[in-house]
Amino acid sequence: MANVVQQSLIEQLRPVISDERIGTYLTAAGFDPDRALRLYIWNALVGEAFHLPVQSVEVALRNRVNRHLVELFGQQWWQNDTFLRLAGRKRATDIETALRRIRNRGAVLDTGQIVATLSFGFWSSLLQKRYNPALWGGRLHAAFPDLPPNQTRATLSQRVKRVADFRNRVWHHEPILKMDLLAEYSAIMELLNWLCPIKAGWVRPHCRVATLMRQKP
Repeated sequence: MANVVQQSLIEQLRPVISDERIGTYLTAAGFDPDRALRLYIWNALVGEAFHLPVQSVEVALRNRVNRHLVELFGQQWWQNDTFLRLAGRKRATDIETALRRIRNRGAVLDTGQIVATLSFGFWSSLLQKRYNPALWGGRLHAAFPDLPPNQTRATLSQRVKRVADFRNRVWHHEPILKMDLLAEYSAIMELLNWLCPIKAGWVRPHCRVATLMRQKP
């Protein structure tokens, strides 16, 4: 009887969830409608639990990179012609978009607002090979003092991209139940440790990913 009720609920939810998305959970649940619905809620909750470690990485990364850019190009690096030429058209467009958004909300136009408004994609892109050595040659470990000696700009960039890709999947409410979430969590926390081990140690006790993993239906 319970499954009949849950199947009826699934049919009522199809117009607002979509056949494809609900089908993902039905398949994962062996077509048990009750488990499918519990998996759907669990997927949302575990995605929510990733918010703390991911935003911790994002904020730490943008502040590390911002400090480095300030040292190279001055406090208003986002207006510096040398930086803008180096950054290229796409990154300059990102900055123009950020400036427009700041003006539209009537906020003070300063570096703090620029840093907060630019996307994770902007910050992660600055670690790409094309910006080496101009940004990072001989300066990587000064900019990231807690990065282990055996890690390079390439490995840091790859890890940031992995976290950014996972973040985008979670932030766009995609199913993550088939992924190795403990591996993703470990990768995120290791990156946070590279960015600032003090912050990693502070955040870790408050992360609920492992607890929710044990509660998977």
